[in-house]
Amino acid sequence: MRFYILCCLLALLGLSGCTTVTAQNGNTKIVDPGSEDSLGGTGTSSNDVQAMAESMARDIAAINWPTIGAEPQIAILPLENHTRFRIDPKLLQNKLVRDLVKFARGKVAFLARDSEDAVMAERAKKRAGMYTAGEKAQAMSGADYLLKGEIRSLSKSSRDGVSDYIVYSFTLINAERGTILWSNDYETKKEGSVSVIYQ
Repeated sequence: MRFYILCCLLALLGLSGCTTVTAQNGNTKIVDPGSEDSLGGTGTSSNDVQAMAESMARDIAAINWPTIGAEPQIAILPLENHTRFRIDPKLLQNKLVRDLVKFARGKVAFLARDSEDAVMAERAKKRAGMYTAGEKAQAMSGADYLLKGEIRSLSKSSRDGVSDYIVYSFTLINAERGTILWSNDYETKKEGSVSVIYQ
C-alpha cells in the first residue's frame, strides 16, 4: 500500500513538473524579425538592421562604377558605434555584407578582410607543401574602395520619456585618391516612456 501511495505521489509530481514547463514555454512567442517587438525601446531594433542593410546594399549595387577594368573590389571597414546603446557592430556589418553580395550579383567583389589571418595561414601551408597548391599562387586582392560605416545619435530625456535620433552613415572612399565616390544615411527617430536595456 505504501508503495502504491509513493508511486501516485511521484506521478503527481511528474505531472506538476510537466505543467510548469509547458506554462513557461507558453510565454515564449515567435515573432517576425522584420517587425517591431512589444518591448519598445528607442534604440536599434531588428527591423532597423534589416531595413538599413537592404537600403544601403541596393544603393551601393546601383552605383555607376568608374571603369577600372575588372569588377570594383571593396574592403568593408569595422562599423563604429558612437551611440549610447550597446550594439554589436558585427551584427549590422554581417547583415550588410550578405545583402551587398545578394544585390551586387557579381558586379562588385567584397574582400574578406575579417578573415585575413585565416587566409594568410592557408596560403602559408599551401606554399610550404602541407596542402595542395589550389589556385595558381598570386597576390591577395587590394581594395579599390573602402566602405566606412558609423552610427551616431542625438538623445533627449525628461520626466515624460526619452527620444533618440539615430543616423547610420556609410561612405565609399577611393582607396588610392581618398576621394568619396558615394555616401548615404539611414535614419530613425523613436520616442518612448520606458527605458529598455540593450544587450
